[in-house]
Amino acid sequence: MAKFPTDVDESVTIAAPRERVYAYFWDVVGSSRCVPDLATCERVGPDTYRFVSRERSAGPVSMVARYTARYEGNGVDRILFESLPVEGDNTDVRGTIVLERTAETATRVRLTQTIAPDTPVPRLMQGLIRSFVQREAASSVRGFLGNVQREMETT
Repeated sequence: MAKFPTDVDESVTIAAPRERVYAYFWDVVGSSRCVPDLATCERVGPDTYRFVSRERSAGPVSMVARYTARYEGNGVDRILFESLPVEGDNTDVRGTIVLERTAETATRVRLTQTIAPDTPVPRLMQGLIRSFVQREAASSVRGFLGNVQREMETT
């Protein structure tokens, strides 16, 4: 299998106080509803969660990303997450969510993430799959942040 580490760095400003935005992201299972194409997210231990995506395809290759990640937060403006080596998982991930107060009732959210799925592809197809993984990773993070923004600004 080939791994394609992909870096994503996206931001959005949410019309909500930083404390409320932090609490929303710290509720990992609850906020995971905003992740596009996520099938399940469940708590499997203290500050540790297992994520399983819906099946994705590019040409003849299909895959389901599975990873278990531990979260660490400072309670104010930073949440770190990193995958753990768990049998049956096929994706490595690590990232940071940084919150910056931009006004009394507005928060800039910056999500940086590196994701590296195992992809069962022959060498000849790796160029095609690499661009697919990069597009999907960026699209997923943008979709997640956009969904969080809509959810938080309408409740």
